Amino acid sequence: MTLRAGIVGCGGISRSHATAYANLEGVTLAALCDINPAALNTRADEYGVPNRYTDYEEMFRKETLDVVSVCTHAPLHAPVAIAAAKAGLNVLSEKPLSIDLQTADQMIAACKESGVRLAVSHQYRFTPIFRHAKEWIESGRLGELRCIREVGKGREAGFELMEMGVHYFDEMDFFMEGIEWIHAQITYQGHEVGAEDIMHSSALCKTDRRDNGMVAGDTMMVHLGGKHGASGLIELYRRESTQGWMMGPHILGDSGQLMIKPNPQTGIDEMWHCPFDVSFAAHTPQWERVTLAKEAFLIDGKPWPDRHSIWSVRDMVNAIRDNQQPELGGANALTSLECVSAVYESHFTGARAYLPLRDRRHPLVKRLADHPKTKDG
Repeated sequence: MTLRAGIVGCGGISRSHATAYANLEGVTLAALCDINPAALNTRADEYGVPNRYTDYEEMFRKETLDVVSVCTHAPLHAPVAIAAAKAGLNVLSEKPLSIDLQTADQMIAACKESGVRLAVSHQYRFTPIFRHAKEWIESGRLGELRCIREVGKGREAGFELMEMGVHYFDEMDFFMEGIEWIHAQITYQGHEVGAEDIMHSSALCKTDRRDNGMVAGDTMMVHLGGKHGASGLIELYRRESTQGWMMGPHILGDSGQLMIKPNPQTGIDEMWHCPFDVSFAAHTPQWERVTLAKEAFLIDGKPWPDRHSIWSVRDMVNAIRDNQQPELGGANALTSLECVSAVYESHFTGARAYLPLRDRRHPLVKRLADHPKTKDG
């Protein structure tokens, strides 16, 4: 059975999805859509896609598709996904799933009503190295799982929370088998964030044009509680790119540690092990690299050693073929975005925010509406 795939949004991340569909056996990349004809034609020419549209609803009407990747800016994820669901198409959304829980809930409801699948593309958890790390945790090779740490890529925290924080939440949810609560502290220019510091993502981050809706803060410390007792720590703050790309989990057990970090020269993830729960600069045995067989990274005979979207695209494709839910489908698609809202809710209330959140409104938009300065104009 050959599946026909389409993509809405032909920006940078669309290349990763297009590459995935073009390299998976039994999948045809049949149509692309973007409101910008130049971006549309550039990507379509790159992958030899003849069917090109500037209106996604027209594409859904005219094309016979099995799955569509939504690669637009985040505020458009919901309307595109809902339109695709009404057309009977399975949906793989880029992260974040949406800009707030209300619209994300609407996406899930629309897909459920139409009997199609909805998943969010967090590709990290599907890669062989992350799967191997999970096996180490489950087998007890690190002892009891104690903590997982992450540090952001270096952009302002409110922006980074929606761009990379959702990935970190997903990987911690994967390793800890569920997140129970969030506790967060957020500052902006050295002071605790208040309602007056809430702004659009484009006002906070000047180095990245992606639209992440309303955000707040340039520095965050986020503490997570796992359902089985482990903790997570995420630190997001602005720093110069010369300090390198630190992204990747540091996993601590009571009898060992793992780190998954990209090699600074190749950008390819490496997994390193230390057989002690505490590290000292000069008194800890050297960390040893954990290597996997090259065959582990093969998909249809071709190696994919990096955190490429093909890993999450393949999960969706297999789910369609096997008539089952993708791993990050249904309610599982909500977790990372739920954590984003919980970060802001925790900061403004000064307490833990427990998942799932009862109030589905955007925590920042809600507080802007109640802020006297906003009310007075």
